[in-house]
Amino acid sequence: MYKRQEWESGSYARFVKNENWFGPEPAIDEIFFRFVPDDASQVAALQNGEGDVGTFIAYSDVPTLQDAGVNIMTVPSGYYEGWFFFLGDDTIPGHPAMQDERVRQAIAMALDRETLNQDLLLGLTRPVASMWAGTPYESPDIEMWPYDPAAANALLDEAGWVDSNGDGTRDKDGEELVLVHGTTTREIRQDAQAVAQQQLAEIGVGLELQSFDSNVFFASYAEDGPAYNGELDLMQWSDGPFFPDPDHYYWLCSEIPTDDAPDGANAQRICDEELDALFQLQATQTNTDERIATFHQISQLMHDKVYWLGLWDDPDVWAISGRLGNVKMSGPTAFYNIHEWTLSD
Repeated sequence: MYKRQEWESGSYARFVKNENWFGPEPAIDEIFFRFVPDDASQVAALQNGEGDVGTFIAYSDVPTLQDAGVNIMTVPSGYYEGWFFFLGDDTIPGHPAMQDERVRQAIAMALDRETLNQDLLLGLTRPVASMWAGTPYESPDIEMWPYDPAAANALLDEAGWVDSNGDGTRDKDGEELVLVHGTTTREIRQDAQAVAQQQLAEIGVGLELQSFDSNVFFASYAEDGPAYNGELDLMQWSDGPFFPDPDHYYWLCSEIPTDDAPDGANAQRICDEELDALFQLQATQTNTDERIATFHQISQLMHDKVYWLGLWDDPDVWAISGRLGNVKMSGPTAFYNIHEWTLSD
């Protein structure tokens, strides 16, 4: 299609038609990529017509761009934004409430994820029930946790978490039901934190909010990262299974990091023998139907026990100027049809 003609590190890259391209001749003679330093610069370039394509658009910038006649396109990325629950173990104990699946289920029903997606993410995303959403590997029997504060309150009462001292926060055996939620400094995540804090307060669950630069938040066990050291009860980030394979490794008991094996990825310290056996079984299955059936059990179990709570499908968000036509995008290969793009004056 195109070949690189010029490159200035950190500034721009220019591509021209490749005379050796075997397919149809591209409709646009030249593609020029300018590397902008921040979101504000990208938005300004799109608004004033200096740019025709932008990516990783912040949801808060979408209305501004649409008002300027810029088209917004979302493309499935294979990633899903969700909450990870730190259960803890004898080595690093977590908050005692996190060990009770009724508490985790109550939290799932206290979050109005539909409204969150409509209000914060402008209806460009949707809640998801598992990390295998939209694939054959997600159980068709999963019923998304509904927004039901009354049912959440009943579960917490049943689990023995009540507001015994009248301070508005539930407690049990002298422990306040106040959880620490941590994520990165990405704007939409901090906005979602604030919404979650308000909604959980309505069922008597306190939420302390923390945010970190990505390199700190995703630091490993060996680096004393907050996702691994028990500093956080709830953690939020975007992830998915291996692609195109549905396997995942977070949930294996053997992935719980230790001083002797600090590279383990099971930050939540979940060791569920049934779940572990299912993950190990699917890794040995070569029959597609049998493996799908195993993943149906995995996704159902993880949903029911709320080991992971999906907040939204996390698509790639693109901004396309009104001058560009016939633009298609793909998560794995974004510019796969760039030779078909058209440009008008």
